[in-house]
Amino acid sequence: MYTGVTRGAQVTGIAVMALFLTWLSFSLRLYVRTRLLKFFGREDWLMVASMILLSTLCALCLRSIDYGLGAHMYNIPPTDKEIGFKYIFICEFLYVSCTAVTKLSIGVYFLRLSSKRYQIWTIYSTLVVVMMISTMYFFFLLFQCMPINYLWSQWEGGHGKCLHGSILANVTYAHATMSALTDWAFGILPIFFVYRMMMNPRTKFSIILILSLGFFASSATIVRIIYIRSLTLTDDWSWEGINLVKWSMVEPAIAITASNIATLRPLVKDSFFFARRRFDSDLDSDGRHSYDSTYTSKSEKRVRTQEYSAEFAEMLGLTKVGVTTEISANNQPEKSRPRRPFSMAREKSDSELQLNEKTEEMDWSFITATTVVTREVR
Repeated sequence: MYTGVTRGAQVTGIAVMALFLTWLSFSLRLYVRTRLLKFFGREDWLMVASMILLSTLCALCLRSIDYGLGAHMYNIPPTDKEIGFKYIFICEFLYVSCTAVTKLSIGVYFLRLSSKRYQIWTIYSTLVVVMMISTMYFFFLLFQCMPINYLWSQWEGGHGKCLHGSILANVTYAHATMSALTDWAFGILPIFFVYRMMMNPRTKFSIILILSLGFFASSATIVRIIYIRSLTLTDDWSWEGINLVKWSMVEPAIAITASNIATLRPLVKDSFFFARRRFDSDLDSDGRHSYDSTYTSKSEKRVRTQEYSAEFAEMLGLTKVGVTTEISANNQPEKSRPRRPFSMAREKSDSELQLNEKTEEMDWSFITATTVVTREVR
């Protein structure tokens, strides 16, 4: 058992907070997907895997405290060093796997929301870069020492060699830089999802906000890069390395929490922050948006019908289901009257018009009614 001072309590606090936030947001995500949307897709199964990996990572980090994580190397017995480095070795792979699977889950979710070819190719390109660099970093960590067990057996008189610390740091820099850049890519992409959509500006802003929370994960990655260098300047790894361990839990926890929150708009769309005017308040008597002109141009129609998909509207809680009944005579739908310009003149009511009309007998046999279920995008 190690002696002297320790900073292990910092790891405990970070691990507990990471598990609390991720499992809370993940539980809400499960509720939205299974109860509200009645849907559970590939991105959700990938998030389940991410949650398992993060929970295991936090559990092993907590376990490593008992074997000297956070204490000075000279206060840790060789036996505890061997066990502790085994745990840290496993935690490295869990971190790499967790971040990769989380980004994969975010990418698959964004593929559901994308409607343009360039958006789809951007997501695929980002995911390819993530998987390639993560795989390379995974095997680099696996073979950083030869034989592999020399990483922990060296404290009990084992024989072998490990890569120089500067080489390991440079490769870690490359992985961290990739992680930060992909976070920025996924943070900027939602802007292009909605910037041309005909919707309430507050609704548009709320969508961009919740889909771009991955920016915060990049901040944790940048902080983590700072602490990588400190390990190349010391041999007291268990003491100095605790900062890197903490941020290795914070980074995937933020990414997972942000990814979960991005799916919660159907749940919080009516709350005070995401509150918006009722859909009907933006429509006039003819069912048009109040800021629309009398006639919608072809370009506007093209934006409305092609800039979003039905799945995009459903995933983000933007759909409003309604029922429209169309009445026609002789199979000719009744055309709606064109909107009149604003006038102070008093129009005749329907009752006054009926008094001036001659009552005629009409044949109602050719009148048909068609009921259509429609979805309006808010």
